[in-house]
Amino acid sequence: MGIVHCVSNVEMIKHLLDYDKIATINVLGRMRFTKDWKIIVDNINRPKGFILKSDEWNIVYSPEDGVAKNMLENMNLKGQDFAGVLKKYYDLIKSREEIDWEEQCYLYYMDKKDLDLTRIKHEVKELRVKDALVVNEYYTYKSEDSLEYIIDCIKNRPSSAIFDENGVPISWAIVREDGSMGIMYTKEEYRGKGLAVSVSIDLAKKVFDIGWIPYVHILVDNIPSIKLAESIGFKKYGEIVWFGVK
Repeated sequence: MGIVHCVSNVEMIKHLLDYDKIATINVLGRMRFTKDWKIIVDNINRPKGFILKSDEWNIVYSPEDGVAKNMLENMNLKGQDFAGVLKKYYDLIKSREEIDWEEQCYLYYMDKKDLDLTRIKHEVKELRVKDALVVNEYYTYKSEDSLEYIIDCIKNRPSSAIFDENGVPISWAIVREDGSMGIMYTKEEYRGKGLAVSVSIDLAKKVFDIGWIPYVHILVDNIPSIKLAESIGFKKYGEIVWFGVK
């Protein structure tokens, strides 16, 4: 396999990224919004598949399943983590490796024609860096590193939030490092009032405004979030999986 380190060489896999822009949107996102990544390709002259390595994460993709299979078979999978890969690649790895952890999700995306700004019924603003403390307190994956992560998201990418009369955020969503909309949350006492609809649509508009496609990964059993996404114009692409190999 050839290894590509330079941003200029992204052109080498452009034909693969363009083959299915929704399947590869998290790859495109990490290449746009982060710096620490490299690409492994199956053939340095005419790549038919690739593995993006971004921080501790891996994302594999090829229009040809056999190419992806060969690349994964040539990779030491022990201890590796995979970020939002198509379920068929997860199934392939699971057939030969022991899975340490997994989160099965649906990939949803929005076409610009489906953005309906008339459904925003609240005043929506951007999060401020100081609001990261509140966001982190309610973050599903809160850890010793999560506050710094949330601050980075707020500083570098769009966010949307609704605030109470004291200026404290009560509903919010941000754009993560892979370009996905996430960390969505509405405080329990404010639910059922359409705040999440206003926040989500506002953020989707901001995503379109930076020349990006709004998309989100939703756990397959998170029925409220699935209903919300579908109600505001998001379309289901298919299943993806976040997981780690033992």
